Amino acid sequence: MAQLGSLQWDGPDLGPSNPMIVLAALRQFWNTYGSLVLAAFGLLFLVLVFLWIALESFFRGGSKGFWTYLGTGVARTALLFGTASIFITLAVHDESGGTLLIGSAVMLTLWSILGLMETLVRRDAVELLATELLTLVAVVGCLRLLEGVLGFLLLGSAAVALLGASNIALAGLFAALVVLLWMIAHSYLVAVRYSAIDIMRRNVVGS
Repeated sequence: MAQLGSLQWDGPDLGPSNPMIVLAALRQFWNTYGSLVLAAFGLLFLVLVFLWIALESFFRGGSKGFWTYLGTGVARTALLFGTASIFITLAVHDESGGTLLIGSAVMLTLWSILGLMETLVRRDAVELLATELLTLVAVVGCLRLLEGVLGFLLLGSAAVALLGASNIALAGLFAALVVLLWMIAHSYLVAVRYSAIDIMRRNVVGS
């Protein structure tokens, strides 16, 4: 802010409210502090993601399954974000949009497979891959499909409200409520998925 206040305009006196001066100030600010801003937001994002994974591991895995939940959460997040960053980088240089379409299909498939493997490892039910593969894929696939549809509808409505609303405060409140509702629904669906895997595992062990 101090740097912005000391900027000097070398052109004609266009008035302090002229957008040309504002754009010039913002451009100089970005050239000077852009990398620092990106690094700060990137670091904050990584901290929040790791905090989310750690809290999920603590509350869902408990003391016994904490490291299993933490390891699978880190592996899932690293694979998803790594793959997404690769396709985003490729899509920037592709004007046809084909890379973005292929990347979306690959990300959805990878999200489903990683969700299945993560659930099996966390519930110690990897043997279901050999004994109940079709049933396992059908049950987990339906639950993941329901989770994806709900996420698309709820988070999409929040994004539309933020982009098209005239009252930013009211739209932000609505978006926050929608995100909270999505988090509750997501937690419930995760619990249902784990319960389904536990039931299938008990049936296999019992038989």
